[in-house]
Amino acid sequence: MSRNIMRKIIADTSSLILLYKCGAAEYFLNTCCCIVPQPVRDELTAEGHEGADFFEECIIKKIIAVKIHSGDYEPVKKLHKGESGAIALYREGAGDYLIIDDGGGAAYCRDNGIPYINALLAVKILFSCRKIDQIKYDTMFLWLKSNGRYSKAVIEWAENSGITDLREFFL
Repeated sequence: MSRNIMRKIIADTSSLILLYKCGAAEYFLNTCCCIVPQPVRDELTAEGHEGADFFEECIIKKIIAVKIHSGDYEPVKKLHKGESGAIALYREGAGDYLIIDDGGGAAYCRDNGIPYINALLAVKILFSCRKIDQIKYDTMFLWLKSNGRYSKAVIEWAENSGITDLREFFL
């Protein structure tokens, strides 16, 4: 599949780092066109941070596209620059939806009708689209449940969501 017909997904730092740490980043990045704002790029590639070399290589190879948004949207100024920038890029039409694991950013998306998923759902979607097998899915999903900062309600929703709930996010 050519990158120019892949789904365009705007990501925040937390989501990509969680996907990297659970072993799902390569699968995710190879199935979509991942877009990040400059502040997310800076956080992902900060010297000494786990995964910095991996993310720098993805940016160099244009597996992750870095986009500059035209400005901050007043309602999201209370969010971190990465989440605010990701939402600004979505509002400017840069992507189909967001992957965001910041609680405040996810709440903003939910409250403002912006389509989004988190890393838990990204792994579930990879499995549903047959990009990973059952063993990888089980391992990745368990790691995320154990290490992500998800509420019990978010975990339960992710566990119980089905193809119908997630179809709009399929890769």
